[in-house]
Amino acid sequence: MKYTFYILIFLVFISPLGAQHLYQLPKPLKKKSEINSIIGNIGNKTPSRQLNILWVYGYDKHHIAGAHDYVKVKNLMIGLLSKVPDIGTEEAFGFPTDEQFKRADLIVMYLHLPQLKKKQFTTLKKFVAKGGGLVTLHETAIMRPASKGKRLAECLGLAWNEGTSKWGAIFDRINVDNQHPVFNGFPGKITILDEFYWDLFQEEDTKILGSVRTGPTEDSNGPIPLSELSKEESPVFWTYSIDKGKVFGTTTGHHTFTYYDPEFRIILFRAMAWVIDEKPDPFMPLVFEGITKGEKVGIEEDLRGWEGKIRE
Repeated sequence: MKYTFYILIFLVFISPLGAQHLYQLPKPLKKKSEINSIIGNIGNKTPSRQLNILWVYGYDKHHIAGAHDYVKVKNLMIGLLSKVPDIGTEEAFGFPTDEQFKRADLIVMYLHLPQLKKKQFTTLKKFVAKGGGLVTLHETAIMRPASKGKRLAECLGLAWNEGTSKWGAIFDRINVDNQHPVFNGFPGKITILDEFYWDLFQEEDTKILGSVRTGPTEDSNGPIPLSELSKEESPVFWTYSIDKGKVFGTTTGHHTFTYYDPEFRIILFRAMAWVIDEKPDPFMPLVFEGITKGEKVGIEEDLRGWEGKIRE
């Protein structure tokens, strides 16, 4: 405990790089039986068809290692997904090429997107409209100025509204729609120790699957009393449709340790399956991969401050 305290103090003082919400640590390990009870019975471990999954990533200059680790998370997830039979994986830096759009069944985006041009917005919308699946994570929803954010919202369902939108820590449990296939088996409230955005552009047809009360904006040094949170809740998880295709979005995913949280993995892998009309069963063994310790599942390391983060 003493050692962890000094590490946190050290990180606060080295922080021209963004070291937000250092008090947030991985959740306690879960019993494997608890995770299995959420997953339920697993059927066929092979998808119904050959799938090509494209992971879009970028570099992050501004955050401490352990947050916005776009390359690290991309490598983790492509490594996991490659273990599923009949799944091919590709990666794209910044934005997919036209050929990658043609090959992809599912695109997952975790990055700060470049300033997209009109043609790129159109290509992204057409990919979904023709039946492609899209999963968008955390900072993928941010693009400035507001006019660009509005166009991005037309692709993702929600996106950053410069001058209005805010960011900050999640202080409360998240209310989720556990009748939806992505959250089936979860309780009505779940805990994710992470960051999110609110007061975003929201397209009319966006369906909110998870929401939470907001607290102080920007960096946070510790939890606050629940009595100080907003009365209104703001979206955390959502879905959005464009013609034949589907989008699943969340503004969570700031911390690297979130991607080692078995409950977050269930949500992420189920979302990937849902947007391409596949059963999640083939993805479910990945929930436990690399984070199972006997009868416990999860991670205890905060994964902050590691050496070698690629920034540009």
